[in-house]
Amino acid sequence: MKIHVGNLSEIPVGGQKTVRVGRQSVLIINDGGTLYALRNMCTHGSVALEGGPVCDGKITCLAHGATLELATGKATAPAFKAVRLYRVWLEGDEVWLEE
Repeated sequence: MKIHVGNLSEIPVGGQKTVRVGRQSVLIINDGGTLYALRNMCTHGSVALEGGPVCDGKITCLAHGATLELATGKATAPAFKAVRLYRVWLEGDEVWLEE
């Protein structure tokens, strides 16, 4: 299902935005002009990823230091399970997500 989640102006380069998709919290990240969308939950300790630093295409969990790759969802210790990714794209200035 296609869901409108906001406008690009709400997620500037380096920015993050959390949206609800059904019962899930989804984190949208603008890393260098590329948008990524992932479940807003570290797979190590069930802690929100929102606000974690983003560097080199990865987000770091503030609670445990685990990193998750934005493009693949792949995790590094102490997390080992990949995070769920969502397809995200632009139509003009509008940001869309596929559930």
